[in-house]
Amino acid sequence: MTDTLEPAARKRPRHSREPEALGRHVASVIDDLQRRYLRQAPAAIAALAQLRQAVNAEPGTAGLAAVWLPDALIEPELRSEHAEHPRATPSEQALHTAVTLFAIHQQSQRDQRMHTPGTTFAVACQWLAAVRDNDETVHRRFAAVGTAATYPELVYHVRNMVTQLRAAKIGFDYGVFADDLRLFQRGPALASGLTGADHVRALWGREYWRASAGPSRPAASGPDTSDISDPADPSTSQE
Repeated sequence: MTDTLEPAARKRPRHSREPEALGRHVASVIDDLQRRYLRQAPAAIAALAQLRQAVNAEPGTAGLAAVWLPDALIEPELRSEHAEHPRATPSEQALHTAVTLFAIHQQSQRDQRMHTPGTTFAVACQWLAAVRDNDETVHRRFAAVGTAATYPELVYHVRNMVTQLRAAKIGFDYGVFADDLRLFQRGPALASGLTGADHVRALWGREYWRASAGPSRPAASGPDTSDISDPADPSTSQE
């Protein structure tokens, strides 16, 4: 059985992380999609449906502006070693993953925001364990995220967690999440030999277990219904 935390018990974590340049861009894109989706704008409903279909596709195949990077963010990576290869850069991959997973997370959530600034992915997973009758199941699934050896494997396990978080109506900060996804793809440092994946695993592990003794999750913001200009879409096929 899945429960939810009472509003009176919810408050913001004391030590939240702020997004970097990529994360701020991702947060802006997702915040716009989320706001319009909660207003039931047909274009946003269709966009999220299209993004969900592209979750396992290569970056750039969704055909939506939401998964394009501005020049200021992409040019530094295009000038690096990645310019020699046609594959997506780490930032392009992180943006694509974050936006498409958000589309899965927000699906059918018409009264609650699944992009919640200030709550990291790992903290949200710990709150999921707190509202589940069997928290060991959540612990095991989060451990699987931590043992992912490749980026596709990481995305696979995170997607499983996202569907569980959606059922419990628990959101997290997709801007910070995108920064973590970009870091995960970084190679070993010259000094320490540690990879970006090593750093992300350690960071998420610390946040997950610290949250078990910390404050409960923040109150979710309701839908922003101000300045509604798009009519509601009665169709439910694209939710």
